[in-house]
Amino acid sequence: MQTKYEMVVNILEKEMLEDRYSLSKKLPTEEELIKKFNVSKNTIRKAIEILVTKGYVYRVQGSGIFLREFAKNGCAQIRDINGLSKQYSNEKFESKVAEFSLINADEKLSNRMKCDIGTKIYYIKRVRYLNGDPIEIEESYYNKDIIPYLNEEICSKSIFDYITNDLKLKIGFADRIITSEKLTEEEASFLNLEKDDPALVLNNTIFLSSGIVFDISVEKFNYKNMKLISLTSIN
Repeated sequence: MQTKYEMVVNILEKEMLEDRYSLSKKLPTEEELIKKFNVSKNTIRKAIEILVTKGYVYRVQGSGIFLREFAKNGCAQIRDINGLSKQYSNEKFESKVAEFSLINADEKLSNRMKCDIGTKIYYIKRVRYLNGDPIEIEESYYNKDIIPYLNEEICSKSIFDYITNDLKLKIGFADRIITSEKLTEEEASFLNLEKDDPALVLNNTIFLSSGIVFDISVEKFNYKNMKLISLTSIN
């Protein structure tokens, strides 16, 4: 179940990504936020601390909570594990399913997903588009014991929204490894690039808040259309 401070974080993050505060360049005061969300001062302060840690805002003593300036056009926040659909909610973002199947976990998959050999696993390959341009190929594996149902319609939208809103599961944390590779001919064709063009690759292992692995994925980004950004804060 979502806590009150998580609710505040999610709503404020969505509003910031939608440029709700682009004119003022700052969030409402703590008192205004307390009234807006009908929560305690401690809840608001904890939510703001999380937004500071995520790199969205910074505090100026006596002046307020300001939005950080960053070049977000065409950028994906590498520390955000809630999916690209959420990050680009204010732009034309599409996912097209290239492959969808139910497979059995082999030894390699079972080791990575911490499940038994033979466990049913959903395999999904998607091409993601931002404002009509292909920005990445994503290959994902979901443990059917944890995510009991997926179909192509769900996968053409936000899988993470479905997991959190429909299945009521809480996504906790992720291990993300960054590498680089040359694209195969098939991969290049999906991204409107040439075979052996470079790609920045994210290898993800994603856990529920309980520490259970429910998803592993590989994202290969179009070097022409995509940039990654890490918003961090030194406390």
